[in-house]
Amino acid sequence: MRVLILLLCLFLIPCALSAQDSSLCEGQQYDVDGDNVVGVGDVLSVLSWFGTVLDADQDGTLDCNDDCVGVYDECGVCNGPGPQVQVLDTIIITYDSIYVEAINDWVTYELGADSVFTLQCEDPGNFNACGDPIAMDGYSYSTVLIGDQCWFAENLRTTVYGNGDVIPAGLTDGEWDSTTSGATAVYGEGSSTCYNNSPDIDACDETQSLAEYGRLYNWYAVDDARSLCPSGWHVPTDGEWTDLENHISSQGFSGTEGTALKSTYGWSNSGNGTDDFGFSALPGGYRSLYGGLFYHAGSYGYWWSSSPSGGNAWFRYLSRSSPVIIRSDNNPPRLGFSVRCLRDAD
Repeated sequence: MRVLILLLCLFLIPCALSAQDSSLCEGQQYDVDGDNVVGVGDVLSVLSWFGTVLDADQDGTLDCNDDCVGVYDECGVCNGPGPQVQVLDTIIITYDSIYVEAINDWVTYELGADSVFTLQCEDPGNFNACGDPIAMDGYSYSTVLIGDQCWFAENLRTTVYGNGDVIPAGLTDGEWDSTTSGATAVYGEGSSTCYNNSPDIDACDETQSLAEYGRLYNWYAVDDARSLCPSGWHVPTDGEWTDLENHISSQGFSGTEGTALKSTYGWSNSGNGTDDFGFSALPGGYRSLYGGLFYHAGSYGYWWSSSPSGGNAWFRYLSRSSPVIIRSDNNPPRLGFSVRCLRDAD
């Protein structure tokens, strides 16, 4: 009888696999108990994988082979929040009228107005021309044409990669200091101290910081193949940053390229710029690799390029006290800098 049960179970294994999942996870063994014998207990364990711990969403596919452990929302994002982009749908204007005896006529007037908004899925394909907004992660970014380049006119603030995967956030000082994978932070988030004895900004007000400066990202997030930018956009290379600088210089701003990019507000010690090109660069500071602390919000702005330089990466920064754009590669990828996205070339 024992032999008959064993043969029956062995016969059922391929049937169960074909009905549920075409293959086991890489490295998964039939010998579950490790005794070098595939026994009845092993067979029953294999059959129990489906719809239990290795198939959390019980869709018949082992989680390690499942492209979505959970459900896709109506926007096609695994376990996503659904439509998040607010779009103006209808403007409703209500009119009324009154008879005015003095003129022996009816006068029509506007009684009130209201707007109806709907939530839609993000669709980068709706972007038609530079100057149009572009949506990602429930937020709509302004864009600006500078020369022949189309840039985000504000810093990136996405919490997900282009494929919808969540970027790790809220890291403590020590976690930020030691991580070698992509991560993001709002100025002050997760840190035990975020003022750095600086009166420039109430840096611990994370809501204010996010609204003004966007998020900070380490270069591991920039270098991730899943992309920080929407489809059709990318983090600019070192050469593309240079192209931007050269264009600004050619427009009569040689030696004052930084001033021409800086916003007309937000820079401490009279360091505001003239924002001649609509780039609206703000001083978002950075998160350091020494203890994960935050520095220089209100005084300096730092932006990654996607270009590596040895064990470091190229970046640009602006200072409240300098009129130029400063190019450097003297800081490692664990630093948290701001990011701008650039439209892919046609």
